[in-house]
Amino acid sequence: MTKATDRGGSSVWQSPRDETWERGVLDRHGITESHDNTSNQIPCCAEKVDVTPSARSVTSKDVGRHAGVSQATVSAVLNGARSNIRVSEATRQRVIAAATELGYTPHLAAQALRRQRSGVIGFVPRFFRQTPYERPIPYLLSVHIARAAMLRGYHVIEVNAESDQARTGDELIKFLLGQRVDGVIFDAPGSVEEVRRFIDRGVPVVQLLRPQPVAEASTITVDASCGITSAVDHLVELGHRAIAFIGSSRTNPVDRSRLDAFLAALDRRAIPIPDDYLQLGMTRAVDGGYQATQSLLALPERPTALLVMGDSLALGVLRVLYERQVRVPDAMSIVSYDDAFAAFLYPPLTSVAQPVQEVAEEAIALLAERLSGVEGAVETPAHLVMRTGLVVRASTQAPLCR
Repeated sequence: MTKATDRGGSSVWQSPRDETWERGVLDRHGITESHDNTSNQIPCCAEKVDVTPSARSVTSKDVGRHAGVSQATVSAVLNGARSNIRVSEATRQRVIAAATELGYTPHLAAQALRRQRSGVIGFVPRFFRQTPYERPIPYLLSVHIARAAMLRGYHVIEVNAESDQARTGDELIKFLLGQRVDGVIFDAPGSVEEVRRFIDRGVPVVQLLRPQPVAEASTITVDASCGITSAVDHLVELGHRAIAFIGSSRTNPVDRSRLDAFLAALDRRAIPIPDDYLQLGMTRAVDGGYQATQSLLALPERPTALLVMGDSLALGVLRVLYERQVRVPDAMSIVSYDDAFAAFLYPPLTSVAQPVQEVAEEAIALLAERLSGVEGAVETPAHLVMRTGLVVRASTQAPLCR
């Protein structure tokens, strides 16, 4: 007879006798093994034992017991009922860790019946079918939204947004409403009308990162200024004065805010910047970083450091520098933006980190609270601003003497 293992724990039948296994089972269940010399058998009641809650259906009580909190606190964390119980961040993380460890899955059918909800959230990504290296932030948002939703007992339907016609026409709303979605999360919606179609039908909406001006929809944005200011300060303190910027555009409000933060940080340090050091209008793909870096290396006075608005752009930057035998960080320091995969490049890049996981978790939390049905739950839209931070790695150092 062999050992069968269940997720997160064990319901075990075993032969021949494994004394270590038996002793552990008995100890955990308060069973004392007989040690008389007439028998080598453990009590028959220990032949099959539920070692952990995962041998049966894990409940919120099990999660609370494992995390050392009440069942009400578990519900507050996992079901979005944040208005009644104040939960610290440390407690919230402990509950989520316990739920993950035990494999806890909320009873979706029961919740749906109680709340008259489907338990389904629609997610409309900015781009569709992009690799993590082409569009890392939309990719990571999708991953973290699905995980955060699962922990709160929701399913996520990610809409095929590959076609502009599908996004701007009636197909999108017809499909999601046909799935009886409880709420919708947009990663940079294409238009105000796209958002209003759901608002007007009473479907709560959360917009992420690049929102449209729709007052009735909640938003979660990222303040780039703190991270970019830290990046400039870091480079200046290393001794850099010739710092170039590789970005996307001057017109998009989010892109413009990043450029403004860069210029303001240099101005505060009284460091002038030539117009040629501003490489704008690049795509966010590898080719954009490649082209911008070629232009910068062709200047009579090359910069000694680059602030690159995206890890994908940084891939193109590194390719040119490798081809031209410009060593990083010896001859050129690089700071990227996003910190999606900057740590896995060579050298590992110093990067301004976007809090993508926190954005996803807050998006699900906002919808869960709105949909919780708990008295006092927030009905008015929320507008959250998350902060960026600098992660220093091996791609920055003091410049060589010129």
